[in-house]
Amino acid sequence: MSDEVDRELAILLRPSGDAGARRARGEALEALLERADEAHPRLLALAESAPTSLPALMALPRFGRPESVPVLERVLRKASGPTTAVAAAALSEHPADAARAALEAALGDPRTQVVLSAVMGLSERGDARACPPLRAALRHDDPEVRQRVAAALRRLGCDD
Repeated sequence: MSDEVDRELAILLRPSGDAGARRARGEALEALLERADEAHPRLLALAESAPTSLPALMALPRFGRPESVPVLERVLRKASGPTTAVAAAALSEHPADAARAALEAALGDPRTQVVLSAVMGLSERGDARACPPLRAALRHDDPEVRQRVAAALRRLGCDD
């Protein structure tokens, strides 16, 4: 493993939220994308580590690799509340159709937080092919889920 990848990963994972740190993280991600064959497996491992690395989750869609989708789906289904939302956001940005399918499958999860995160992810993804599974989710027991599903359907132009 190269020292450069180690250095760029360290920058990407820094928790600071100021503008300079955000810019440095963006530059680090661009450098990691140039060394994707080395960086992507390490980001996958970080995404599956405990605690889950949220910056790693958000970086994975930029690589566009299909092997990141099952990792993001596992995190969506098994993580705590806020982390499920980050995993769903990452799936919403992933270019693979399997990412949309993972979000659609999560609509049937027994955990309300997972369902809410999946609805948000599908809405953000902006793909009207999600309309049929979202319509089915209108029958969910939780009124908040039904409300968010209705909003997602409107956003996607699925209203009949």
